[in-house]
Amino acid sequence: MRTQVSAEAEAREAEGAGEAAAVQDADAASRETDAAARATDATARDLMVVMKQLLADKGREFFAALEAVGISFSQVKCLMVLADSSEPLPVKELSDRLGLSLPAVSRAVEGLVQRDEVVRKEDERDRRSKLVTVTARGRRTYDQMLAVRMAGVRSFVEELEPDEREALAAAVAPIARRLEG
Repeated sequence: MRTQVSAEAEAREAEGAGEAAAVQDADAASRETDAAARATDATARDLMVVMKQLLADKGREFFAALEAVGISFSQVKCLMVLADSSEPLPVKELSDRLGLSLPAVSRAVEGLVQRDEVVRKEDERDRRSKLVTVTARGRRTYDQMLAVRMAGVRSFVEELEPDEREALAAAVAPIARRLEG
């Protein structure tokens, strides 16, 4: 009888130890997850500080150039997508890629058509759909806006300390290669 009681007690003790180990493992995993979440949050906050500098402080020239050329931010975004496209895009697809409403993109495209920055024509396969293509003038306008934006980014990088510039290059290069690929 005593052996059976001892065996049962040992089984309960082993079961309890197993449960305790599982709880410890879960706690450790939770701490690792929390630490990873905190690290991700810190990186996101740091990246937002950099983006604010790039977009707000270094973006003034870009927005001044937009105003000087007479196009909206939505229009330059349309030009960007169209300049990067190897074929004409339906207005709906342009809207989807930009994450803007169809009416907003339609208005932006209409303004670009009026300025001879894009050509809009009926899709021969689907007459309800309009295809949009960037013109040579639209490509020049986009290239001009890109050059202004690049100058702001270049200025930001030049203002960094040499060790900051090296660290930024080491961190950004593999991400840029992946995004371009």
